[in-house]
Amino acid sequence: MLSHNSQSPWFLTHLRLFLTCVAVMSAPFPGNTVRADDLPEKLADIRIEGNETIPASVILQKITVQAGRPLSIRQLREAKRNLMNTRWFYGVNERFEETERGTVLIFRVSERPIVRRVEFRGIRKMKRKELVSWTGLKVGAPFDVVANRESLHRIKREYKDRGYHFVEVNLQKGGEPTDREVIFQIEEGPLVRVRDRVFRFVTKSGKVTTPTQPWFIQRQSQDGTFGLSPSAARLKTKLQTKESWFGLLGGTYKPETLQQDVDELKAYYRGLGFFDIKIEAKTRFTKDRSGVQVVYTVNEGVPYKVRDIRVTGNYVITTKKLRRNAELNAGDFFNSIPLGKDVRGMLDQYGVRGHYFASVIPVPQFTETPGVVDIVFEIDEDRPRYVRDINIRMAGEHPHTMNTVPINQIQLEPGDLANPYLIDRGRSRMGGAGILENVQMNVVPVDPAESFAMQGDGRKFRGQSRSSGYSPSWNGLKGAPAQKPFIRSGHSIPTPGSTPSRPANPAGNSGVPRKAATVTSPAVSFIPTSAREPRTEPPGSSKILDYAVTRPENFFSRPPSALLTSALPKETQEPIVRAQSPAGNQQGGAQLDGSPYSNRIQALPPGWVDINVTAQEGRTGRLMFGAGVNSDAGVVGSFVWDERNFNLFRPPMTFADIIDGRAFRGGGQRFRLEAAPGEQVQRYVLSWTDPYFLHSDYSFGVSAFLFDRFYPDWDEGRGGLRLTLGKQLDPEWSISGSIRLEDVNIRRPRVISGTTTSVPELEAVRGNNFLSTGSITLTHDSRDSSLMPTDGHLMDLTLSHAFGDFSYPRVESEWRQYFTLHNRADGSGRHVLSMSGIVGWSGDDTPVFERFYAGGFQSFRGFAFRGVTPRGADNISIGGNWQLLGSAEYRIPLTADDMINMVVFSDVGTVTANPSIDDFRVTVGVGLRLVVPAMGPVPLAFDFGFPVRTEASDDERVFSFYVGINR
Repeated sequence: MLSHNSQSPWFLTHLRLFLTCVAVMSAPFPGNTVRADDLPEKLADIRIEGNETIPASVILQKITVQAGRPLSIRQLREAKRNLMNTRWFYGVNERFEETERGTVLIFRVSERPIVRRVEFRGIRKMKRKELVSWTGLKVGAPFDVVANRESLHRIKREYKDRGYHFVEVNLQKGGEPTDREVIFQIEEGPLVRVRDRVFRFVTKSGKVTTPTQPWFIQRQSQDGTFGLSPSAARLKTKLQTKESWFGLLGGTYKPETLQQDVDELKAYYRGLGFFDIKIEAKTRFTKDRSGVQVVYTVNEGVPYKVRDIRVTGNYVITTKKLRRNAELNAGDFFNSIPLGKDVRGMLDQYGVRGHYFASVIPVPQFTETPGVVDIVFEIDEDRPRYVRDINIRMAGEHPHTMNTVPINQIQLEPGDLANPYLIDRGRSRMGGAGILENVQMNVVPVDPAESFAMQGDGRKFRGQSRSSGYSPSWNGLKGAPAQKPFIRSGHSIPTPGSTPSRPANPAGNSGVPRKAATVTSPAVSFIPTSAREPRTEPPGSSKILDYAVTRPENFFSRPPSALLTSALPKETQEPIVRAQSPAGNQQGGAQLDGSPYSNRIQALPPGWVDINVTAQEGRTGRLMFGAGVNSDAGVVGSFVWDERNFNLFRPPMTFADIIDGRAFRGGGQRFRLEAAPGEQVQRYVLSWTDPYFLHSDYSFGVSAFLFDRFYPDWDEGRGGLRLTLGKQLDPEWSISGSIRLEDVNIRRPRVISGTTTSVPELEAVRGNNFLSTGSITLTHDSRDSSLMPTDGHLMDLTLSHAFGDFSYPRVESEWRQYFTLHNRADGSGRHVLSMSGIVGWSGDDTPVFERFYAGGFQSFRGFAFRGVTPRGADNISIGGNWQLLGSAEYRIPLTADDMINMVVFSDVGTVTANPSIDDFRVTVGVGLRLVVPAMGPVPLAFDFGFPVRTEASDDERVFSFYVGINR
């Protein structure tokens, strides 16, 4: 029995509507009853019924059925489908009518609501087409109230993203189902730019102050220490919120970046040892609301000192060896940079022993004393592991690159110890060589015999635990959520107890077959039984005030990446020659090293890993045009065609090989064609280099060159061939040998009177000269950067001998040393002292065009290019057999972001036939090093050198500039 409410008119009305819809939906559609036999042979006309707003002519454009032509079932169904796909109609039915003219096909449509007009009122700063692209609204589109309201929010969001913080948007029409027009009323408001970012600091007494001293003056921390608290200018480099230039360019205000700023600053401070840091960001708008000042109030707290450092869990390597050369020691202020280096140093010691999954996790223990912390390095040594197989899979349908290309770039072979440094370096080489992209290297532990079943809890892979898998650390001390365990970046580690399947060897391109993974029985590592016992705190240990868990990478609080990444040399776009893997090194694995548990140990057999590499081919060909200018060579143009995945031994077999790009591709070789025409210098080079010649550890290159230069005293042209064979002995040592065959043409020597020059040495080489030399070069490079080094040295020794038209020996040596004398607590702002020396000697038969000359930015500042040289009659330069140059330079950052540096320098040296202290010139000067982010990391150098001791014949030049310094 129905209730009273169920018999209401509202209920009965909706019940009838529901039953009507069911009946309509259950009835067969006319189109469904049409059979092929019922179709007319020819249509007299096609009509549209039921359309209210959309013209019939527009609807008929959407169908392909035409009057006067035969009609099929397929055409009829396609016409209905096309009409429904317009989304203009709820439904489409068809029927046929017989008229005097013949059969007429009638489509009856049920229209959806259609947008008749779209209007954006009040827009002044934006173009209408931008708002249309944001909303997607246009006349003739289906009318949708929900979509209109979403468009309102989209417009508001887009305006705010562009800095219009006070924008107001109202939907005047289009919010009701009966509307057919969509009208937005927009009050844009002013474009808000960040005028200023101000830092205020809370002192120990609780007073809030704004520092007024320059950025380079050290601030005092709350405990009275200088040099630990960062300056306001340095803190600004960590902000996502940027200031505008004079209130006109950039610096648009985005409220969401304020919280990002606070989080970034807190992480930065924690990396410096300020664990009680508190930061608040507030805004102050101008009266016209077009500008905003962001005020950051910082309460640093006291910097924490390290009271004690302990190491637990180490049995293979003693604590004394692990802590050798430690940079963070008891009594030091905590800093994540030296801590990161200590962790990396410990991991490197385990890495060379093959303990790939060893983990070193620094755990904090805060004491009851404010500002005091203990550090415990928790170590899981794992076991030594050996490489079982290296599997390469090239993604893509038809890759051209041979599998030997990535294999050559990995410094390991089956049977080698799984050294994390070499594995990471191999990944970096593959990613930095410019041949492959999306490189994924998964190091997977394999256990052919289900490994060794340990008693108790057993060992765990790096960063993994049979329990929670978390490790305590620093950044989570203020209630941070628990994080996932740390796993070496780029490596896929299965959960303990799982047995990963060994990937099958991919069917790649042909090449040198991979070496078999048959190896002799490796050394056995040992671990004391007590290693499996639970760890307990030593008696008398301090109480832990707070304790939380997080990933180790969060612990380091994101300090400068260059100081917390693995100890790899700087990667460049140039191919790096693989260092040779030492053979027979399997007995050099980890062993019990001075452990006090030597009398109660248990053998732990070694493990094995597979290295699975997946990559896809990148765009290896480049065509570049450019121009440059410097004070030594003037204006020089540049045209370069460079192919990094060349294959000289893969000529085209068919025309399709050329069309599809298979010809001369896939061998990992480099082909380069370079043309550099200029006003003073012209250079043309065609070169081919194989960085792994015949799949070995040697590089081999052949180059042909043409060179032409206008010198002050003659014009010189060279053309020839160079053969080079090199080997990277290890990451710092390299050796190379080369043979150079060239024709040197000396023309238009400077003549004062007559037809011959007054210098016999120059007249003797006038015309063509055949020069052939052989040389060998030994290099040791430990610099931390090739562009603006701050540490390390570069030593280079070249021995050569000429034969042919000229026969003479030649010795050249270069040395550069870099010292960091001061830096900020975060490692930035380095004051660098660099010292360099160049010594060269060449035999008496050296022709004038091969002798030594000095002057210019890269040799002797304060003098013009080749401005320091012995001179003959008529002041014509003839060069010297001896070159002795030295330089001292001190570099100081001028800005908090280190983009602008000032240098003061002094250069000294001489070029002569007979060295004497009286021949030495001396220059002092000052210069700038400017890094423009838009131009990449290559700095611009501007130097002013003032000679203080010269010779009368010297050609002086005070100002010199260069792009890309190499001093």
